[in-house]
Amino acid sequence: MTENPTRPSREDLFKNAERKLHFAADVYQLGSRFEGLNPRLADVYVLDVTRVPGCHYGLRNVFVPIIHDLENKGLVVDNQTIAISPETAILVEPSTGNGWVAFSDAAEKLGYEHVVIMPDGLPEARYRHPSGKGTTIIKTPAQDYALGMPRQLKQLIKQNPERLGQGEKIYVSPNHPVGAADITVKAMSELGKQLLDQIQVANPTGSLTVVVSMGNGASLCALGEYVKEHVQGSRVIATESFVYGGGYDQFAQKKGLPLYKDLYGIDPGNSKLMQTFAAYGTNAPIGIELPLQTRAMAGNLIDEYVLFTDSMALSVFETIEGSAESIERVRQLPNYSTLPQEFINRFGNSSLANIATASLFTGKGELVVAMVYDGRGNYQ
Repeated sequence: MTENPTRPSREDLFKNAERKLHFAADVYQLGSRFEGLNPRLADVYVLDVTRVPGCHYGLRNVFVPIIHDLENKGLVVDNQTIAISPETAILVEPSTGNGWVAFSDAAEKLGYEHVVIMPDGLPEARYRHPSGKGTTIIKTPAQDYALGMPRQLKQLIKQNPERLGQGEKIYVSPNHPVGAADITVKAMSELGKQLLDQIQVANPTGSLTVVVSMGNGASLCALGEYVKEHVQGSRVIATESFVYGGGYDQFAQKKGLPLYKDLYGIDPGNSKLMQTFAAYGTNAPIGIELPLQTRAMAGNLIDEYVLFTDSMALSVFETIEGSAESIERVRQLPNYSTLPQEFINRFGNSSLANIATASLFTGKGELVVAMVYDGRGNYQ
């Protein structure tokens, strides 16, 4: 690859972006912020990044080192290695919610034109940057949800040979949970570092359980691996919406546990049940294997895999499944709709789900931390 004569100034720009796009998480015990909670709920600690632009991807912005790596390596198109720069590339990233904000902030600071791909039908707040600045967003069909985004991305990438021949910028994806998985986990280990830095006094026994959404596996690997490396005997609990259930089935198959259909009488991703899906970002897309999901499920990172529900999903399930035993199993799942109203007013659904799940593990002499991804404003 030809050496870029502007490299020194680019290096300074990357260093400046890393410094400016670095934020602090808030770690606290729920009982210290909310009054009148039952003891199990009051004892839950949260790793709260709701004030961080781009949420958990923005704590130490994952896209800055990923874009840096893209510029170092270039991209092969039609057997040509193309130098990636703001002059040659448009960056494009799929997202179901908060992650695109961190992507957009990094791309803008590094001088890139950029595009975000998102499913249609999400709450309007998810399409708005917190600062109000405009971003080009391509919406895929709502019914396709997570599956529509990679299809749209492939359509854009397929244009690259023609665009290259016409002297136009090509589309390049940072691909944070796939091609840049290792870089993503390294950057997002900041979640674990800030957590342990802030709970040392509150955790004198050293015992620690963290509750993290499965999602694409990024935060689960980053936070879970960091905690397990630095806290002996710590545990990691993965959560996923009962409405989806595809990640649970992958985990169950690997661990010899009862499969989703054996427990609930329906296949994961049931179309009627999916119409109630509202815990965005918590699912492991059915039919698409992502490297960080596979990494999370390999070995002994995940100690337990917990499905959660909400009252709407439960009521719909009761109309499509006649087995009293299956219905009772769903009723026993952590239900984030039953949390105190002040929680529902404050936190987003994926965060509520982790809090509800975490409360199942308190009261056993260990410190339990729920990953809190977003606030209620992101669901309006």
